[in-house]
Amino acid sequence: MKKLFLLFLFLSSLTTLAQAGLSISPGKLYFRDAAGTIATQKVRIANPNDKAVEVGVSMGDWNYDDKGSNNVVEANTLKTSASQWIQVLPNSYFIIEPNEIKEVEVVLNIPQNLPSDVPVHTAMIFFTQLNPGNAVDENGAAIKVTVRMGLKVYHANQNNTESVEITDIKPSKTTEGNKAIEVSFQNDGKLWSDGKLTASIFNQQTGEKTTLNTVDFYSLPNDLRKQSFALPNQLKSGTYTFIVQLTYGKENVVKVAELDFTL
Repeated sequence: MKKLFLLFLFLSSLTTLAQAGLSISPGKLYFRDAAGTIATQKVRIANPNDKAVEVGVSMGDWNYDDKGSNNVVEANTLKTSASQWIQVLPNSYFIIEPNEIKEVEVVLNIPQNLPSDVPVHTAMIFFTQLNPGNAVDENGAAIKVTVRMGLKVYHANQNNTESVEITDIKPSKTTEGNKAIEVSFQNDGKLWSDGKLTASIFNQQTGEKTTLNTVDFYSLPNDLRKQSFALPNQLKSGTYTFIVQLTYGKENVVKVAELDFTL
C-alpha cells in the first residue's frame, strides 16, 4: 500500500531533498527597508529530479518559543506578522520542469505606519510540492513523499540595532537531577540576533580549565532564554568559577559573565 508523507523543512541554508526534487536558495530573506516602500528579493528554486514538480505558495506566521524552537501559526495571527505585506511573483502556483531552476520574486509592500512597539516583523513563505514524488521506505515499500518548505522572512528598519544581554547566572539542576549552571539572556535590541554561548569552568585551586559545550541561539526582539550547562561528574570538591561567553552579530560582539561556586 502506498503511503503519503508530508515533510516540513525550515531553510536556514540551501536545503536539498533529492527525493522530492526541490532545492531553494537563499534560506532566509532579510529586509531592512523604510516604511512606505516596496522592496524585492529573488528566490531560486531548483528541480534536480527527472520529474516535473508542481509548487503552490502560501503564507504563515512564526516566532520562537521560550526554548528557541520555531513556533509556526496561521498567517496574520501574530502581532509581528508581515504575511499580508508579501506577494510572490509571477504567481502562487507554478511548475518546475526536470533540471530547471526557476527564479521567483518576493515583493514586500511595507506599510507607511509601522507600530513603534514592534521593531521586527516576520512571516513564513511556504513552498509546497503538490504532486507527490516516489520513494521507498526503510522496509522497501513504495511510498509517496511531498514536501512543504518554509522560507523565513524578516523585516526591520535600517536604523534598528541588535543587542543581547546576559541577565542572570545561578546554580541549577538538569532534568535528570544533576548539578548545573543556568544562564539567562535576553534580546533587548530592535533586531534579530544569532549567536553562540560558550561556557567553561576554572578550578581556583589547581588552575585547571574545563570547557563545556557550545550552544547556538537564534532570537527576535524581547525573546527571553534560559540555557542550562551540566557540570561534569568528575569535578572534585573545591572552589570554581563558571565563565560564560555570549557572542552575537556580524561584528561578533562578546559579552562575558562569571559565577563563583563551591562543590
